[in-house]
Amino acid sequence: MARIHDYSKGGPVGDDAASLVARHEVLDSSFWIEQGEAVLEVSHIRYGAEGFFCHWHERTGHGTQAAIGRGRHGLALAYDGGGEPFLIDSACAIDRAAAVAVVERFLRDGGRSEAVRWGAGIVRTTMDDEEGWVLKAIGQPSGPRGWLPGGLRSAVGGPLDPALPQTASWRALSELLVYDVAWLAALAETPMPALRRLVVDAWDGSLAALPAAIAASPALEELVVFGAAVLELPRLVSPTLQCIGVGLGELANPFDDDPPPGWFNTIAAALARCELPALQTASIELTIDSGMDL
Repeated sequence: MARIHDYSKGGPVGDDAASLVARHEVLDSSFWIEQGEAVLEVSHIRYGAEGFFCHWHERTGHGTQAAIGRGRHGLALAYDGGGEPFLIDSACAIDRAAAVAVVERFLRDGGRSEAVRWGAGIVRTTMDDEEGWVLKAIGQPSGPRGWLPGGLRSAVGGPLDPALPQTASWRALSELLVYDVAWLAALAETPMPALRRLVVDAWDGSLAALPAAIAASPALEELVVFGAAVLELPRLVSPTLQCIGVGLGELANPFDDDPPPGWFNTIAAALARCELPALQTASIELTIDSGMDL
């Protein structure tokens, strides 16, 4: 038997999922439901995009605190009262229709709905930087399986900083811009479990570490690589990569000289050797829009 703890005043009457979600469509409004040993917390949010934050956990823990740590990647990069970042697992930030589906499933049997992604994305940020990072919120809601806001982007380049892979941001970033290929080795050694888009500036250095970096990114969906090194693109293997873009130069800084003879066929042959079963689109361009501006 589900026990509903509803702190709202007024709004639609009823304990069905649609009524519960509808009467909490105001900022800072929330409710939580107990079903056996499971608990579902639902809060209205408006950080970068508006929607509902749903957090599932066991009663043996306690709310948000139960989701901190344990070495897993999480959904939310947030900050406690002391300004320290932490990660939240077993949660999602979704639109109203998806929130209704989540609540309906929980009311039925205390389970987590498969209609949404749990533990992937960013709910909110209250700071623009953390331990040397420059962070930028990106994207918008993207349907029932979406996350709010679309994600968090940052960049790495220059000397390797061993402190960055130890930050909360490393585990929560959904988009990474790599200005120095030396950072690919760090990505391979310390995987980014929430990374969905990787952009690599390959003007200088080798892409030898790219396959290991790709293999260590379990959620990666899009890869963009540009620069002279793409002519020696190594074989890539990824079960999740859906989109890949490769070019000799960036759109904002076009290749000045004539491209090497046979450059297109060279890159095409390299891509043909890759093992990318989820691939939907691939593009080979002389110049490519990498979207590297922060």
